[in-house]
Amino acid sequence: MKGIWRSAWLSLQRKRLRTALTVASIAIGTAMVVLVIGVGAVGTRAVNAELESMGIDGLSVSSSSGLTLPCLSVLRQLPEVSAAMPLSLQFGVSRFGQGDYNVVSCGIDAGADQVISLELLHGRLLNRGDVAGEKAVCVIDAALALEAFGRENVVGKPLSIHYETGHQTFTVVGVTATGSSLLQNVTAMIPYMVYIPYSTQRMVTGYQTIDQIAIRLTDGAVSQKAERSIRQALRRSGEDVGTLLTEDLAAQRERLDTMVRILSLSLTAIGGVSLLVSGFGILTVMLSSVHERTREIGIKKAIGATRGRILAEFLAGALLISAMGALCGMVLGGAGVLVGSLLLGYTPTLPLGRLVLVFVFTLVSGALFGAYPAYQAAGLRPVEALRYEG
Repeated sequence: MKGIWRSAWLSLQRKRLRTALTVASIAIGTAMVVLVIGVGAVGTRAVNAELESMGIDGLSVSSSSGLTLPCLSVLRQLPEVSAAMPLSLQFGVSRFGQGDYNVVSCGIDAGADQVISLELLHGRLLNRGDVAGEKAVCVIDAALALEAFGRENVVGKPLSIHYETGHQTFTVVGVTATGSSLLQNVTAMIPYMVYIPYSTQRMVTGYQTIDQIAIRLTDGAVSQKAERSIRQALRRSGEDVGTLLTEDLAAQRERLDTMVRILSLSLTAIGGVSLLVSGFGILTVMLSSVHERTREIGIKKAIGATRGRILAEFLAGALLISAMGALCGMVLGGAGVLVGSLLLGYTPTLPLGRLVLVFVFTLVSGALFGAYPAYQAAGLRPVEALRYEG
């Protein structure tokens, strides 16, 4: 067996440039597939991280007539509900620093980070005392702080918000990362978010209803069953809830995950076509090798080499070329994923299982494309091969 691999290796070294070019073509095809897999894996992780930061893993409840605080209390008592938070959005103009800025004022409860993920950079988030005392405090996103003052940490600065129904001056108690919640992404046309106690917003604007209630489900809770329980509980509460709208954010996340996986697999399949194309290079090289080594094959058969020996030798040559190309391509593709991820600020990810599949697929492809030349070489008759003049 060792002699077969050695003979195949020596045969490939006779035409080093041709072998190198064939290996390079396979390496390019493999690198493309690895890059696609890496981009898909990094993209999937980035999308999941973004969805997680946006808080897409629960339910959102709204009503045509608006929800009330008793509705919030009812929902918080349900066993399927881990946390529930009121969300009330109002558009306003903020006088902050040296200019006026369009903002979305979001009335939230204490512990909002349990339902919508807020990445705190400076100061603190709103607490129960702020909500209970209807305090004029706020948490702003870093984009507004940078625009108004040229720095992120503006804790302690005054911020005035003018609504259609009134205005209020708040004290900044915290700064969050821009785009760190679902609300920031939904209201992308208004880039500046200001989070204030919902009780304070009710007092300033005069609006007593809640736009929507964001719910985080308990571990193991089935969203469909929880949705039915929520609807039944609200209808039994005696409150005028009008037409209820419940949105399963967790199901949306699963659909988005599925779409990302399908896209990644589709791109991988497209990249696999390049490997099949490079397989024709193996076919060409091995056919040329059979043509050049016809007399050698005749001599080997004349001195006792079996048909199986010749077949194995040429197949070994095809596998060697495939293996070298696959390894080089995986190194190149992996380096591309690493460099690209670091430049873009993402964590490089390469699923080991899929890399193994790429390697195996490349070897199988090489064996398949090398099978015909190997069969042709093994079928040569010694007398005719010895007569061949090349």
